[in-house]
Amino acid sequence: MSPMKLRTSKPWWGVPVSGVLLLSSATWVASGVAACSGEDQATGVGASKLPKGHSESVEHEACNESGNRVEVLDANGDGKPDIKRVYDKGTGKEICRISDLNHDGKADLYEYYDSSGTIRRREADYDDNGVIDSIEYFEGGKLVRREYDTTGQHRIDTWDYFDKDSGRHIRRERDTNNDGKVDQWWTWDGDKVTIATDKNGDGKPDPETTIVLGGVGDGGVGTPIQPAPPPPPPSPSQADDAPLDAGPPTGDAGAPPKGKGR
Repeated sequence: MSPMKLRTSKPWWGVPVSGVLLLSSATWVASGVAACSGEDQATGVGASKLPKGHSESVEHEACNESGNRVEVLDANGDGKPDIKRVYDKGTGKEICRISDLNHDGKADLYEYYDSSGTIRRREADYDDNGVIDSIEYFEGGKLVRREYDTTGQHRIDTWDYFDKDSGRHIRRERDTNNDGKVDQWWTWDGDKVTIATDKNGDGKPDPETTIVLGGVGDGGVGTPIQPAPPPPPPSPSQADDAPLDAGPPTGDAGAPPKGKGR
């Protein structure tokens, strides 16, 4: 199995991210990180600012086989290895795993485990181009943050955050134009999602851009369209000007005069 050609670096999953997990560019400039204003609180995105020094580069962590025990598996029985499991020789615990999920001979999933054998990190190549485009971070085996390269430019532009206890999606931050600054914030509150955007480039959500989806019992689509109200009754002046309706003829009204036509 040929390894993916990626720039490796020291693991950085331990960098404090304090709620950094959803849509946004990683090298966010500190000028966009200001104290939460009343407008921020009103939009529900005041707490979704990225900390200083967050990197948008796609950092691949090496799964080192050297000096460790390696187990090679053929999961689909085609005679070609598609899973490598790397174990620490001293403890016997699995420390990382490399998988070729689509059986094209290239790794597209990397998983990393802590000293107890619990998953702590996962990397994936979803578009089969040989480059990682998603990184997930776990605490105690629970997903807490996911980073994406959604544009294929080999840079993180979206961060998703999850509640460790419930696993629910709680926040997303994005750098939609890849300029290195967060310009979109998503906040989940049950089935309601609040989305705010920074269009003027000041690093803060613009209140007039805020939209709310879901939270109204409509399956999360948004506020339902209400039926148009009935037209109002005519005003008295309009009623006076309207032609009189004599209604259906009564008695012999409309009948030919007597003695004629016979």
